[in-house]
Amino acid sequence: MGVGRNVISAALGLVVLLGAGGVLAQSGAPSEGDISRSLMPKSRGLPTLGDLPPAPANPAIAPAATGPAPAHVGHARRAAAVVASQPADAHPSATLRTIQFEFGSAQLTAGSIGTLKNLGNALNHELAAQAHFVIEGHTDAYGEQGYNEQLSAARAEAVKDYLVKEMGVAEGRLQAVGKGSTAPVPGTSPYSALNRRVVVVNTEG
Repeated sequence: MGVGRNVISAALGLVVLLGAGGVLAQSGAPSEGDISRSLMPKSRGLPTLGDLPPAPANPAIAPAATGPAPAHVGHARRAAAVVASQPADAHPSATLRTIQFEFGSAQLTAGSIGTLKNLGNALNHELAAQAHFVIEGHTDAYGEQGYNEQLSAARAEAVKDYLVKEMGVAEGRLQAVGKGSTAPVPGTSPYSALNRRVVVVNTEG
C-alpha cells in the first residue's frame, strides 16, 4: 500500500511540474550528452561499408507524441525532460520540458538553470560545428491567441538571451521564435499542459 501511494504521489507531482512548463525537481535536468544526441545531424562524415547497428535506445529521449516515459529505472527519470520530436524528414529537435517560466511571464525559474547550462555546453562543445538553431516557444490554447504568441516569443527570447549572455553561445547561431498555440504536440488536446514547452531545432541537421 505504501509503495502504491508513493508511486501515485510521484506521478501527480510529475503532472503538476509538467503543467508549470517542464520537469526538473525529482526528475533532474537532461545532461549535455542527452541534448547533444537529440540535436546531432542524422548522418555525419563519409559513407561506410554496410550499415552500422542502431544506437541503443536512450531512456532520456522519447517521441513527443507518446508523452513522458515512465521513470522506473536509473536515469530514465529524465525521459520527460528531453523529448525528441523527429519525423524521418524533419530537422533534429528536442523538447526541453525542464525549462520553466514564472506564471504568465518570460522570467526563467531558478530550476531551469541546470538545463540551460547543459544546453549551452552542448551548443559550445559537441554541437559547435552546427551553425544555426531555432529556439521555439510554445503555449497551450488557453487565452487569447495574440497574447500567447507574444508570450511564447518572449520566452524563446529569454532562453536565447541566457545562452548568449551567460553561456557565450554566438548570437548569430540562435533564432528565437514564438509559436503560440499553433503547433500542439501530436496526439494531445490543444489545451494540454504538454503544449507549454521550449523546442530547440537544429536547422542545419
